[in-house]
Amino acid sequence: MAQEKKKRMLEAFRMPKEKDLWLHYTVLTLTLFGSFMIISTNMGNVTANNYAILIVFIKQMVFLVAGYIGMLIASRLMNFPLVYRISKLLFAFLLLLMIVPLFGIEQNGSRAWIYLNLGVTSVSIQPSEFSKPFMIVLIASYFYAAQHKRSLQRSSWLMLKVPVLCYIAFAVVLLLQKDMGALAILTLVCFGCVQVPTFPSLRSLQKWIRRLTLAAVCGVILCMSPLGEPIVEKLADTPGISYIATRIVNAANPLGQGGNDIYNQSYQSANGLYGIANSNIVGQGIGGSSRKFGYLTQADSDYILAVIIEETGIFGLLIIAGGYAIIWFRLFKYAFLTNYMPYKIILSGSAVYFFSHFVLNIGGVSALIPLTGVPLLFISNGGTALVSSYLTIGICQSVIGSIRRKEVPNQGKKKSGYADF
Repeated sequence: MAQEKKKRMLEAFRMPKEKDLWLHYTVLTLTLFGSFMIISTNMGNVTANNYAILIVFIKQMVFLVAGYIGMLIASRLMNFPLVYRISKLLFAFLLLLMIVPLFGIEQNGSRAWIYLNLGVTSVSIQPSEFSKPFMIVLIASYFYAAQHKRSLQRSSWLMLKVPVLCYIAFAVVLLLQKDMGALAILTLVCFGCVQVPTFPSLRSLQKWIRRLTLAAVCGVILCMSPLGEPIVEKLADTPGISYIATRIVNAANPLGQGGNDIYNQSYQSANGLYGIANSNIVGQGIGGSSRKFGYLTQADSDYILAVIIEETGIFGLLIIAGGYAIIWFRLFKYAFLTNYMPYKIILSGSAVYFFSHFVLNIGGVSALIPLTGVPLLFISNGGTALVSSYLTIGICQSVIGSIRRKEVPNQGKKKSGYADF
């Protein structure tokens, strides 16, 4: 009996046998590559602290182990009925965690982190990172309920009342934190999830979401154009939204006014572009970046891509782009394979989550779009983002395992295989 119990406990800490190996090893490869580049980037801090590299390495390994364990547990314990029943409790706990940083230290104009002093170093935790996978699972679980309770299908409000209220609460806190990057990702993730279901009562809402997304994209393009630039420059002096307007101005003029004013607001964006330009396509070699030595203050997080390209050239960029392409392909492959709506939402929402981080980070570093301060998942330094992304992969592996067990072997057969609500 004791041996069987022990076996069940060990089983909970193993990935499902039906996991997608491509997805599993791609994530690990990206993380190991990112960890190596984080250590390389922090070489510039050795002169100020002899233990800088060791501390960075230990912190990265701790978050990597925590993320991997979280992925294992999520891949085994993902359960729609359970999430549906305890969703309000989980929301309240996460919202409380997100409110705590508002009373803490301001970093880079934002109050989004909880700082833990560990003596030789400090660890920062960003609770808002967990709101993204939480909303994916929450929306999927409420559509799971709607699929089994036909009374909820009468209107989009009945199906999405709780997720909408949760999103509004998260959005208010993120606005107070001045974390527009996290808010943009959260919004895109929620919009992507709501586009998946095919209930007739959702069609009008889905149409408006597509229009709103298109309008937002057009708005950003207009603000960065010569036509909208004078308006944005005036808004840069307006309290409350000046930090947003400043980032738009920096993206439109990454080298500053006149193309030669790089020591003021455009300092970071200009040095990021200098790092990319200095790569000479093939890169300067590992350790050869000059931008990481004090020029980029966020060289191992928001701007790590600039350092990677400067040192590894197009090869490093191809590793990252290729890894993300595999993740998207595997997620969408199973999203199209399954006929079960909640599974489609999980996989599609997760693909939007990873895609949004990739586009907003690369676009911001290359000054093609305003910098939003979001990390490049699996690559950038940021323990909470790493744990959050691994949890998301674990949830996807749980879904993929179910699809492979119940649907892939029985293609063409009308067999549900799913428990009633």
